[in-house]
Amino acid sequence: MPSVSRRKILLAASCVCSAGIAGCTGSFRSPEREARLLEVELRNHTADYQSVLVIVEDDGEQVFDGITSLPPADEGSPTTRTVENLPEEPGVYNVYFNLARRPDDVEGEFWARAANTNADCRAYRIDVESDDVGEPLFGIYRADGC
Repeated sequence: MPSVSRRKILLAASCVCSAGIAGCTGSFRSPEREARLLEVELRNHTADYQSVLVIVEDDGEQVFDGITSLPPADEGSPTTRTVENLPEEPGVYNVYFNLARRPDDVEGEFWARAANTNADCRAYRIDVESDDVGEPLFGIYRADGC
């Protein structure tokens, strides 16, 4: 079975997303503008260790990547980690998240992209939870504003 790279997964996902919204943005699209990344917080609600790969691009150039390991939830309370060493300067940021099935699996199956918005600054929270059959899944929550 051929190996699939992160770039191929991102390219395929962006093509699918672009096709799905083609014609919907029209004149409502604002030009991208610089924003600050305030925080990326990761929460693990599962009974297993999880790893999240975060990649930050500024105007198409990768400026950050890092994997954060999350211990299992503790008696129903999620474990929380904050991604450190994010870019401090404002930029035209796209943030990509990958939930790996194992800590050493950075080619995991779960990718999501958080695009630039019209806010001056943004913060993200990623909640890792289990689905009905115990597989990990995640939701991304964004807060705009300073």
